[in-house]
Amino acid sequence: MISLLVSFLLYALAFMLTARIVPGIEVRSYRSAVGFAIVFAILDGLLFKVLAVVTMPLVVLSLGLFLLVIRAGLFLLTDKFIDGVKIDGFLSALLGSVVTGVLNSGITWLVHKIF
Repeated sequence: MISLLVSFLLYALAFMLTARIVPGIEVRSYRSAVGFAIVFAILDGLLFKVLAVVTMPLVVLSLGLFLLVIRAGLFLLTDKFIDGVKIDGFLSALLGSVVTGVLNSGITWLVHKIF
């Protein structure tokens, strides 16, 4: 349970950093970022695999790059549920999902190395 909470908090930190890096993404507060992390995790867990299977021909044809499009769509969908987060368009969502993923991996790796 504690590791899940830490994961949400680290993802929220990565998302806050992404909002500073990627134009078109605005986050009002850290609380909004935590809400975004929780809702995104729920939507990702419920929809990502289903969408990946449904769009399997596109995923195969694009050599897996269409999975980034699915993730960006989930990023945009999550934006609709959280008031303190604003994502301007698909390109911002695509760039934001990639940057957030990279930052989250780096932050998580660093935390695991330290602790």
